[in-house]
Amino acid sequence: MEKSVTMPAAGMAGTPERIPGAAFRAAAALHLQRNTHLSREAIARDLRDRLARRGIRYHLRTLKRQISGAVATVPPEVDRALHEAIAEAGGEDAIVAVERALAEAGLAAASAATAPTYIACERMLPLAQLWLYLHPERSKRALAFRLREELERSGIRLNVDSLQSILAGKQRLVRREIQDALFALLRLDGVTSSADAEARIDAMSREILGAQEGRVFESARRIHELAKAWKVEHKEPSSRRLALLLKERLAERGIVIGLPHVQKLVDGRARRVRHAMSRAIESILRGDAAPAVIEAPAAKDASSTGVELDLAWVKAAPIAELARKHVAENPGMTMRKLAIRISREVEAFGYATSPNTIQPILGGHKKKTRGFIYRAMLHLDGAAPTRVPEEHVFGAPRGERTTEPPLSANPPLDTDPRSRSHLAPKASSPDGAARKPRPEGLGSSPAAQSPFGAYRAAIQRYQALDRETELELAWRYRREGDHAAANTLVESHLQFVVKVAAQYRGYGMQLSDLVEEGNLGLLEAVRRFEPSRNLRFKTYAIYWIRAYIVDHLLREWSIVGGGTGPLVSRTFFRLRRERAKLEMQLGEGDASIDALLATRFQTTEDTIRSMSQRVAYRDTSLDVQARTEGGPTLLEMLRDPSSDPEHLTASAERDAIVRGVVDHVWKALDPRERLIVEERLLSDDDEVSLADLGRRLGVSRERMRQLEARTKSKLRSAFEAVVREGNEAAEALLAATPPEPELEALCA
Repeated sequence: MEKSVTMPAAGMAGTPERIPGAAFRAAAALHLQRNTHLSREAIARDLRDRLARRGIRYHLRTLKRQISGAVATVPPEVDRALHEAIAEAGGEDAIVAVERALAEAGLAAASAATAPTYIACERMLPLAQLWLYLHPERSKRALAFRLREELERSGIRLNVDSLQSILAGKQRLVRREIQDALFALLRLDGVTSSADAEARIDAMSREILGAQEGRVFESARRIHELAKAWKVEHKEPSSRRLALLLKERLAERGIVIGLPHVQKLVDGRARRVRHAMSRAIESILRGDAAPAVIEAPAAKDASSTGVELDLAWVKAAPIAELARKHVAENPGMTMRKLAIRISREVEAFGYATSPNTIQPILGGHKKKTRGFIYRAMLHLDGAAPTRVPEEHVFGAPRGERTTEPPLSANPPLDTDPRSRSHLAPKASSPDGAARKPRPEGLGSSPAAQSPFGAYRAAIQRYQALDRETELELAWRYRREGDHAAANTLVESHLQFVVKVAAQYRGYGMQLSDLVEEGNLGLLEAVRRFEPSRNLRFKTYAIYWIRAYIVDHLLREWSIVGGGTGPLVSRTFFRLRRERAKLEMQLGEGDASIDALLATRFQTTEDTIRSMSQRVAYRDTSLDVQARTEGGPTLLEMLRDPSSDPEHLTASAERDAIVRGVVDHVWKALDPRERLIVEERLLSDDDEVSLADLGRRLGVSRERMRQLEARTKSKLRSAFEAVVREGNEAAEALLAATPPEPELEALCA
C-alpha cells in the first residue's frame, strides 16, 4: 500500500491538543447559574459519560479540577462535550446566551483565548516536511534556526535543540505558535493558507516522501571505502584534493555542503551521512574510478595493497636518518640534491611532489609523510623493491599488508650484493617474525609501557553493550544487589570514560588523573542509575563523569581555593572564550568588557576579575628550571642577595669608606656646596631642583649648575685620592683649595 503524507484532522477523538481553559470554566459557571440543581461533580459526571460514549476515557477528578480552574488547559473534546450538555439542558437559546456572555468577557470562540495552546506534533510535521521539500538544500537544523527567529519576534524564546527535536517528531505536543511560525515561513513560498498547505501536501505526497527518504541517515563507511578505492586508482594521497573535487561536483548538482564535512566523509571520521548525499557522492566516485575497483573495494591484490601502503602515513624520522647516512656516504651529495633525486623517483612511481616538500622531511623537520617518499628513499640506490617496515606505518591495521614478507634481521645469502638496499633499516626482530602493529604511544611489551598506557591496552578487551543487556544488568544490580552485574556495566564503559576525559586535556592536567576522576563518576552513575527510565546508561553516566572531572579541575587548578558550584564551573570553562569574543568586537583592553561579562554570567565585576586571574595563571613550582634544561631554578633566581655574608661585608666596607671620605671633604666645602650635597646628592627624598636652590641662595640656575659641577669634581678628586694614596693625600688636596671669603655671607 502506497504511503502518503496527510494532515491529521483537528477534531479527531482523543487528540492530545489543549486549549486555554478560561472559556471552558466561564461556560461551566454560566451553566451552573442557569441550572441551580446541578453541581460541579454532576457536570463532571455528565461530561465523563459523554466522553465515554465517544471512546474517550477520562478521570472524574481531572474533570472536576478543570471545571474549578486547577488545570489551566482542557482538551477540545471536553469543551465540545460541555457545549452539548448546555444545548441539551437549555436548547439553542442557552448556547446563544453563553456565547454572548463569553463575547462580552472577551472569550469569544473566534478569539485567541480559545485557540489551542498545544497541538499534536503530527499536525505540524507535514508542514515542516513541505518546507524542507521546497528547500532541498536546507536541513532540519536550518529550519529550526528560522523558526527560532520567527518565534523571537513574537516574544517566545526556544533553543534550537528543542525545535530540532520537535521537527524530528520526538515530542507528543508542541506549542501552537510553532505551527504559526511554520505558516509564516510557508507564506514566503506562496502558501496562502492552511487549506492551501493541505492541498499541496496531498498533491505532492509522493515527492515529499521521496525527499524525506533522501534525508534519512545511513552509515558513512561505504563512502570512506569508495574514497580509498578512488585514491588508490588515481594515486592521490591528499584527501583534501578529493574533498575539493567532490564539493565542486556536488555544487554542479545543486547540493551545497561544506568542505570540512566532505573531508570528514572521505577520511572516515564521519559516522553518518544522508542517503541522498551518499548516493550523489557514490555516483561521482563511480564515474571517476575504474568499475572493478568500485564494485569490489574490499578485494585487494598485491598492487592495490602496495598503493595503499604508498598513500599511508609513515614516520618521517627513519627517512631523515637514512638521508643523513646517504649524504655522509656519498661525497658531494647535499640534502637539496637528494631531495631532487627523490622527487624524480616519486615521479617515476606515478606520484607528484616537489623537492621543496621533500627537503624538510629529509632534514628531520616533519613528523610524518607518505609511504611513497619512504619507498623512493629505499629505491634510491637502484636496488630491488624493498618494503616499508610495517612498524613505521601510522595506524597499520591488524591482518593487512601481509602480501610481502617482512624484513628479517638475518636475510638469506645472495650472490648479488645489491639484492637488498643498503639504505633499508635493519629489522630488530631476532627471529625474523613480523612485528605486529601497535597503537602510537604504547610499548611493544607491557614492561615497556607506561602504567597509563598499560591501562588503556587492558581496557580494549571490554566491548560496549547493547541497550537490552545494559538494562538487564542494571535491574539485577538494582533489585538483587548483584555486584558482578555492576562490574560488567562499569567495565563496558571504561573506554567511554577515557574519551570524555580526553576532552579536558587542554587544562594542563594529566590524562591519567582525569580518567581516575571520571571512573569515580562512572561508579557513582552505576549506583544512582534508574533502569525504569528506559535510558541508555551512557546518556546518564556522562553527566556524572563530567561532574567529577570538572570538580577535579576546579580543585587542582590552584592550591588557593576558588569555590565550586554551577556558577564557578560555568564561568571557569567559558570565561576565556567569551572574553576573546568581546575583545574581538570591542578591542583588547576595553573597560566595558568586565561589565558585559558580569552581566552575561549574572555575577559581579569583582568576581569576573578574580576568575580571570585564576584562569590566566597556574600555580608554578619553585623547583622548575627557569629557562633551559640544567639552568637555575625559580627558587635560585628568587634568592635574596642581601642574605649573602660576603655581600654584606663588602657593602659595610664600602659604606665606611664613603662616610670617611665625605667627612674629610665636608670640612673643606663651603656652605653652598654643603647645601648641594645635602639637598641634591645625599637626599633620600625626591631631589630639589637647581632652580629652587638658586632662589634660596639668590643666584641663577646656571650658577647653581656650576656650583654643583664644582662640588662633584671635589668629591671625585677626593675618592680618586683615597684609592691612590689614602686619606692623608685626600686631606692635603682639600686643604690646598681655600674657600672663597664671601661665601659665608651669601649663605647666611
